[in-house]
Amino acid sequence: MSEGKLSARGARIVEALNQFAADLAAGVPIETKYTVRQVRVIPKPSLYPPARVRAVRELIGASQEVFAQLLAVSPMTIRSWEQGLRQPSPIARRFLDEIEMAPDHFRGRILTAAAEGGPSSRTRPSGKHAHTMRAKVDKD
Repeated sequence: MSEGKLSARGARIVEALNQFAADLAAGVPIETKYTVRQVRVIPKPSLYPPARVRAVRELIGASQEVFAQLLAVSPMTIRSWEQGLRQPSPIARRFLDEIEMAPDHFRGRILTAAAEGGPSSRTRPSGKHAHTMRAKVDKD
């Protein structure tokens, strides 16, 4: 293809864009001629310095072990976040945002799991850490 020449597809795209520009310039309501979608932009996850990680954990009244199970990370990871040795990943920060927005929901999830005897048998820990889901959870 030589410079300045468009393929048939390219020519159709340029023609459609020119028509769109003309409709905008003429004041044609675009939703009458074109598919219009509105997209809500979700903000980036918040930053979580050590004190804020601990504050979220305490907001739902969970021990580090129970909080680790809720977030599907190790207790060592929770400790490293709270001591400032590591930063939570973006997906963990998104989850922390969700917990901050609905602490009662997550507190309820922990209490339900504790009442049912812990996590499902498929994920139930064994040995010295088998008790972690029955850890103390403060009720309001």
